[in-house]
Amino acid sequence: MVGKGITPLRRHRQREHFARAVDAHPGSAPVDDEELADELAVVALLRKAAVTTGPDDEARARMRARVLGAAATPPATKLDLPKQERRTGARGRLAVALAAALCLVFSLAGMSLLLSRDALPGDPLYGVKRTAESASLGLTFDERSKGYKRLEFAAARVTELETLVERYPEPEGGPLGGYLTALTDFDADAAAGSRVLTALGSNSDQRALEDLGDWAASHATRLTGLRGLLPGTAADRAGTSLDLVERIAERASALRDRMNCLTVTSGQVDQLGPVPAADGCQERPAEPGTSTSATPTAPGSTAVVEPTTSRDAPGTTSEPGSESPGTATPSATPGPTTTTTGPLLPLPTLTLPSLPLPGLGG
Repeated sequence: MVGKGITPLRRHRQREHFARAVDAHPGSAPVDDEELADELAVVALLRKAAVTTGPDDEARARMRARVLGAAATPPATKLDLPKQERRTGARGRLAVALAAALCLVFSLAGMSLLLSRDALPGDPLYGVKRTAESASLGLTFDERSKGYKRLEFAAARVTELETLVERYPEPEGGPLGGYLTALTDFDADAAAGSRVLTALGSNSDQRALEDLGDWAASHATRLTGLRGLLPGTAADRAGTSLDLVERIAERASALRDRMNCLTVTSGQVDQLGPVPAADGCQERPAEPGTSTSATPTAPGSTAVVEPTTSRDAPGTTSEPGSESPGTATPSATPGPTTTTTGPLLPLPTLTLPSLPLPGLGG
């Protein structure tokens, strides 16, 4: 029915003609309408199949009632649910949101810590680096470990200064604020570490004083080499830090020299820790219970033997000055001694009568 070269207007007219033919001839096409005979025949077959195979009137009524009833019932909303179910759903969504927020915070914190390891004074992440150091110090509970960790932080500040000097070879081209921040933090950590280790060293922990002195000597050398490479203001501030390190070394040496004295400290504490005593060194007395060396005996002398008490056989005598062959003469030693003089009396002999037992002989 549709051929080539048909205009839209002609196609529209054909559709209207077919629609009127279907409405005018519900059965079959008329004889004079041969152009739409095939199409009208198909329409007639479809209408006949709908009548014979479709649902009956009763089924159509049930279907219609069901559709209308479903349309009349409004859908369930959140307000129609029980309160307990609504609360449970809200709590579940809140828990999921909190878990997602915590995961996001932890991931961001972990990334910040990784990126802040190489941060220098003046960088945006330098504060995160210092916060992580404070957190690690708070998780350290041993006083000795805290002192060494403070010295470790102070050494890190010197390393940061060396990195800044390498990054900015010109003294006036570097960040002055970064230099001053590193030096200030160095002084704070070095003084705190000195207070802890000198307090331990004054209580007979000489190893802590030795470590503190070695650390101060090595970092005095590092600061001396850096001082000439810093800007003018930072170089003057580095002189203050160098003076602090030298005083720490002197304090450790003074306390170590008085370890054998009766009084090690004066009882006062300053920025660096306990202050050494200024009076003369009075050596500590020997502790009781210490072993002393035995005095050697002269050749040919008799060894000292503790006397032993033995019961002689009846009838034997022990006179003063008499010795048995092969025995050593006991020397006078502190403590009570037992000496037997005169003849020993024999013990009396007791004779028991025999008793006859029943069934046995006498």
